[in-house]
Amino acid sequence: MKRAISLLVADDEPIIRRRVALMLGDRFNITEAATAERARAACRNGHEAIILDIVFPDGNGIDICKETKARDPYTTIVISSSLESVDAWNQAFQAGADGYLEKRELLGLDPRKIVLMIENLVERNRLRRQWEETSLRQAELLSVLSHDVRAPFQALLGAIELLKKSAIPPEAAERVNFLHGCAKDQLAFINSLLDLLRLESGSTGIRKRNVDINLPVNQSLQSLGILAEGKGISVAVDLAERLPAIEGDLAKIAQLAGNLISNAIKFTRRGGRLAVRTRCANRDARSGVELQVEDNGIGIRPEEREKVLQRFHRGRERGTEGETGTGLGLSICKEIAQLHGGKLEIVSAKPQGTIVTIWFPVPDHSGARKAVDASQGKSTAIPEYFSGQNKPYVTPPA
Repeated sequence: MKRAISLLVADDEPIIRRRVALMLGDRFNITEAATAERARAACRNGHEAIILDIVFPDGNGIDICKETKARDPYTTIVISSSLESVDAWNQAFQAGADGYLEKRELLGLDPRKIVLMIENLVERNRLRRQWEETSLRQAELLSVLSHDVRAPFQALLGAIELLKKSAIPPEAAERVNFLHGCAKDQLAFINSLLDLLRLESGSTGIRKRNVDINLPVNQSLQSLGILAEGKGISVAVDLAERLPAIEGDLAKIAQLAGNLISNAIKFTRRGGRLAVRTRCANRDARSGVELQVEDNGIGIRPEEREKVLQRFHRGRERGTEGETGTGLGLSICKEIAQLHGGKLEIVSAKPQGTIVTIWFPVPDHSGARKAVDASQGKSTAIPEYFSGQNKPYVTPPA
């Protein structure tokens, strides 16, 4: 059975209090207050919802509303008054009221509508309280991770790096190298977790500008080339020319592209293949651009396909040659895509590889699709940097 909401009806007119109690008494636990003094005392005792008159012989409901909202901003207050002026409405909402009903509306509306209005306002304030408390806890966690956890690891890593440069016995050097690797992995995990939490909380600002998606993709391909070359992985690159610009944060999109490409390299066996593509793609009658990274690696088990996008899901963490990772890369990619109004999709047929597609919407500026000028990073098919031989790019066979 649904719990009844505690409702205070504060009004100096007995007929109003009786009518409201008869109308709403079967849905709320009702307390009545006939004066401003009693209304103040009742508000201090705590009620989830209050129907509050403005004019009392001994006080003003607007002042009571301000005091109550200052004490608990999540209390639901509906001002009800015979004053039908715009000024009364304005005063009520400036005081923090959640709603305003003129007396004739309060007594003339279908009681079910009033019940629904109050219940919805109470639920909205409950969710707002929950969200703000969660945001506060998340901010505290970010602070702890940033200062109390990351800083000691950075100091530890620095000390280990100094130790590696020191003259130490060979048998100790191996242990120091192992310790160095563990510290680097843990620091990488902390940094990734901070990235994810900041993205989810919205504390990371998105600096939007017109971006040719080929530019950050090219940057990521260049910086990750040595990883693919080290495993003998060839990368076929097919970047469409003169793509329409998306509105996005260049650094975040580069981070997204880097995560996808490094993930594909990590889970592709030595001598395997990757394909990185960009193209125009419409979805739900909206113009957009797609980034697609395909590999012929070990794939994702069907039962893991949705879970890999969940935060803190600990799936397969090591690559085909023992490469380590934080397990948060795809979660970060999903958050970045959503912050840009985009979508992330995974198609995997273990053991035939994985295709990850990111779709970004293209802004509609008076119906004109803006392509990025060549000086801003126009891209075409680029050389296959990762074959180890710098062969010219050749479109792979279908």
